[in-house]
Amino acid sequence: MSEQIRDKNLKTLERRFPGIRKIIEDQREKLLEKEAIQILEETAFTGEQILIAKTAKQDQKEGQRLYLAGRRNPSAHPVNQISVLGKIVPNAPIFILGIGNIHYLEELIKATDESVIILIYEPLFSVFDKQLDRIDFEEVFGRRTVAFVIEGINRDGFEGVAATMLAGDKIPLMKYFVLPNYVELCKERVNWFLNTLLQKISNYYISIGTKMFFSSYQAENFYHNVSYIRTGYKAFQLFRTIPDDIPAFIVSAGPSLNKNIKELKKAVNKAFLIAVDTAVKPLLKEGIVPDMFATLDGIKPLEVVDTEMAKTIPLLTKVTAARKVMDFHTGKKFFYDEGYTYVRKLFQMNGKTLEGFPTGGSVATQAFSLACHLGFKKIIFVGQDLAYTDNRSHADGTFQEVMPEENTEKFIRVPGNYEETVPTLENLDGYRKWFGEYIAWWQKGHHTEFINATEGGAKIEGTILMTLAEVIDQECTREVDIKACIDSLEPVFNEQEQEKISAYLQDTPNQIHAIVSLAKEGRKLYGQLDKLCKKGNPDKRAYVKILKRVKRNRKKIEENPNFELLSESMTRAEQIIRSGQYLRQNTIEDGGIELARQGKKYMELLEEYAQIIEGFTRETVGKTELSAGKAGLITE
Repeated sequence: MSEQIRDKNLKTLERRFPGIRKIIEDQREKLLEKEAIQILEETAFTGEQILIAKTAKQDQKEGQRLYLAGRRNPSAHPVNQISVLGKIVPNAPIFILGIGNIHYLEELIKATDESVIILIYEPLFSVFDKQLDRIDFEEVFGRRTVAFVIEGINRDGFEGVAATMLAGDKIPLMKYFVLPNYVELCKERVNWFLNTLLQKISNYYISIGTKMFFSSYQAENFYHNVSYIRTGYKAFQLFRTIPDDIPAFIVSAGPSLNKNIKELKKAVNKAFLIAVDTAVKPLLKEGIVPDMFATLDGIKPLEVVDTEMAKTIPLLTKVTAARKVMDFHTGKKFFYDEGYTYVRKLFQMNGKTLEGFPTGGSVATQAFSLACHLGFKKIIFVGQDLAYTDNRSHADGTFQEVMPEENTEKFIRVPGNYEETVPTLENLDGYRKWFGEYIAWWQKGHHTEFINATEGGAKIEGTILMTLAEVIDQECTREVDIKACIDSLEPVFNEQEQEKISAYLQDTPNQIHAIVSLAKEGRKLYGQLDKLCKKGNPDKRAYVKILKRVKRNRKKIEENPNFELLSESMTRAEQIIRSGQYLRQNTIEDGGIELARQGKKYMELLEEYAQIIEGFTRETVGKTELSAGKAGLITE
């Protein structure tokens, strides 16, 4: 009988996890021998068969006998444990360490909605192997989504499955528990399980904290910088202004730049040199003035470019870039479409458009993507390490005169350009993959050659590896006055168009005040909804009428050109909406009360935040000079 159950269970697992049966059968004997744990059966007081784990005899001492379920009533502890977890809402992710006697899974399935996703990590193959002969997995699982991770079989997949289960802001909904006696049986594996989940939780709340920390910078930078668009330039004005039959160099500040920075002098006026902001000082120190530099970070320290020569170098930038860097820079600023309705309106009111392109999230990917869209046939990476070459994060002269070595023992390792593997961080590896994917996509429709002249660092797929000296000797063959090409460009808007933009900018505080008023109105509407639903058995016509008014209110708010930016910055409000999206309500009253709770809180935060930004805009764009002949803000 046990053989039939085992065969059926293996078939069930194979259907859910293709390929797992062969791994189990191939690894079984080795894993059982390695664990040296006997899994025995005993009859509980209720008459059920329960499992006992007996450890091997050590140093003349008898091995331990540890019960994997209560001897009196095996179901009692699971029921109690699950009740302690508190309310388990639909779609919640549940992590269980140990199969035990399956009672925990059985009771959890009884107590929760079918949408709850369960992952069981069994750190003892011996227990899993025993249960293959005892219980019908298909009967226990039913239609549930249950993932099995078994030590020695597929533990490598734990983090990926966990990440999928926790996607979509489900971390606040998650529950987890460890079955009895597993700590005594395999403490290290229990610690690994808990530490892995703890890291996921920590990363989530760090990211929220980071977003909340940076979000205010985004809005403040935007309204401080947006007036620069009035007298600025479009990135796509460079198209055909700079000849595309010369190479483009994307110069980053990776540590390997120390090795070949002097070579770049030979490329000046024979290539388009676009540097990332952190590479500016090292280049200028060597007497190399890039044709353009790029910046995008909202809190980039001014120190990275704080040198007189950098002030007038053409700048590729975003409206949300660090305002200190934007104010320091006095040369031509080149913008591209970031997707903001407010900015698009500045162009639309003058019958113009602002083009955009994928930017990849880093200053180097931003500069690289521009080079692609400007039509260059040869694009060369320099200093694009994407790794800690020689255990350093950046080239000398970026953040410190001589960058220190760092401990990279715990870093991930990826394929290198000149070494088998190099140490790096997850975010840098993400950019490395982005480059590779972008290159593969770009080459499907364009004849562009990508050369990596970074003499160190991580390998970027799709690039040809060459030394910088070889590239310059081969590709930099004709002189071009790049400065003269860029100097020939005129601002996007003429004086009359700048005047229209000035008036629009000056009206911004009034636009945002309209959001404040609508948020107050929305809060009152949600209050009416709450009051109606708490009476019990609400009038459906009144209920629908309030919802229609709520919808109109939200529509007016969302149509305001400033709402998009405020919404992006309001991480706390976003969390209110997203953390409630998985809750199900059984009645109209319950649903209305929950909707009102979320809505009132959202409107309170929107009103509060909009008032803060309104005040900020009165000191920035609200003071925009109406005379087109005077660019910038009124100063007092």
